[in-house]
Amino acid sequence: MAIRIVTDSSADLPAQLAQQRLITVLPCYVMIDDVSYKDGVDLSPDDFYQRLVSMARPPTTAQPSTADFQTVYAALLEEGHQILSIHVSGKLSGTLNAAEQAKTALGGDPPIRIIDSRLASIPLGLAVLQAADAAGRTESLQELTQQVRLELPLNEAFFLLDTLEFLEKGGRVGKAQAFLGSILRVKPILRLSDGEVHPVERPRTQAKALARLLELAKQLGPAQRVAVIYSTEEEAARRLRRNLTDLAPEEDIIIARFGPTLGTYVGPGALGIALTRRAS
Repeated sequence: MAIRIVTDSSADLPAQLAQQRLITVLPCYVMIDDVSYKDGVDLSPDDFYQRLVSMARPPTTAQPSTADFQTVYAALLEEGHQILSIHVSGKLSGTLNAAEQAKTALGGDPPIRIIDSRLASIPLGLAVLQAADAAGRTESLQELTQQVRLELPLNEAFFLLDTLEFLEKGGRVGKAQAFLGSILRVKPILRLSDGEVHPVERPRTQAKALARLLELAKQLGPAQRVAVIYSTEEEAARRLRRNLTDLAPEEDIIIARFGPTLGTYVGPGALGIALTRRAS
């Protein structure tokens, strides 16, 4: 039986890469003015960011439902597949609970393994890509699950936000609350650690922040995979990619975009660099 990888849209995995690797991406939900939208299905990033800055109330997000997971799991099992389901940090979302409830609802002991990545956004996306590649080399779900768990800490990222305003409004500021006193005067650099957001540095200008973002990312090398992610500034992301060629050839560096789920918290002007480190 083949092993198929399932994740959620908070991985910010470019659709083309997901399709190429036969990765199933369950959309999260974004609520705007009491209307629920499926991330990436009936709400595009362009539409979302255009609306975000003028919303009277901040949007809220929700994980895929248990029924969503059950539908996807049942279809893959019916096709004869085993399933490795890798999702956003349990400290940031209830997605894992929905996945576990769906597995239980299927009854028996279906060949499904569910992993808390302790990641979010494109670091999760990179981990999912790594898992999909490894799935093509084994038929053992247990071995693949063990390998993925061991390799998850190799995925790292730094994020540069234009403001902490949206992270604070969304209640996901985590350890970065230490920066809130200077919310309007700095360009905060954050990272995910132990499944939640942690502060790194707070440069006072965009130029200094971008330079420092590059330095921090390069210190994590050498890399197996590299990605640049943005919310609204695509050209800035492309400039970052051109400055990362000592980590990977430019054409191999993935450019991804914060979808509406993560965009709710990072806001416009956000950038990030993620990579999968080479095992030492």
